[in-house]
Amino acid sequence: MNEWSKKSVVEKLQEISQKGFLSIPEGMYRNDDGIVGQILEREFGINENNLHIADLGQYELKGMRKRKSGTLTLFHQTSTAGMTPIQIFERFSYIRTSRRDGTIKRKLFTTIYGNKENSLGFILRASSSYNVDLYYHDEYLATWDLSSGIEKIQKVLLAFAETQGARNTREEKFHFVSAYILSSPKNIYEAISTGAVVMDLCIDQPVDGSKPIHDRGPHIRIPIKKLDTLFSLVEKVL
Repeated sequence: MNEWSKKSVVEKLQEISQKGFLSIPEGMYRNDDGIVGQILEREFGINENNLHIADLGQYELKGMRKRKSGTLTLFHQTSTAGMTPIQIFERFSYIRTSRRDGTIKRKLFTTIYGNKENSLGFILRASSSYNVDLYYHDEYLATWDLSSGIEKIQKVLLAFAETQGARNTREEKFHFVSAYILSSPKNIYEAISTGAVVMDLCIDQPVDGSKPIHDRGPHIRIPIKKLDTLFSLVEKVL
């Protein structure tokens, strides 16, 4: 289907929900939260992508586990001026033991807000309707132009799944039970300035340099409970 209307999107969601708990297909397993959205995308017949175009024509598709709290990744975006994320990592990374495999790694996992400095001294300063600057205390580091990412989230279809089985294992199953259409995004400048929209840096590398630097983002995110600070309309459709 090339053109997804609101009616066809809702009908497809109902069809997916009626299937009950969905297993992770062979070869699709991944040990992170992205598996939820990947399964939803597969049900809609689209390929996973980080391109700054909506998945379903006018709708950007997002899937999450159903829980009382959580953070929605709006889009991924690299810096457009100043330091690159890798350069920021090279300067500010710290040494930690990985919880996943016990290896010692250089890491830079940090959430950055626009209303306060975080524990590493980072703060976001929105400089226009679409641009946000990263500072280390009062030192400018980099700029992000968020215009293409914001264009991708003009209409977001956000579906929540109940789960069975241990989280982030091959045995976990997903039943999509509720969904919302988020539309008419407000000025992201205000959402960043108040701390609602944040940036997550998620970069690491084995301390011995045996593998290349792994940059998972940067992610532009918003807590589920604060969706209405960015989107004017939040409509339940499932």
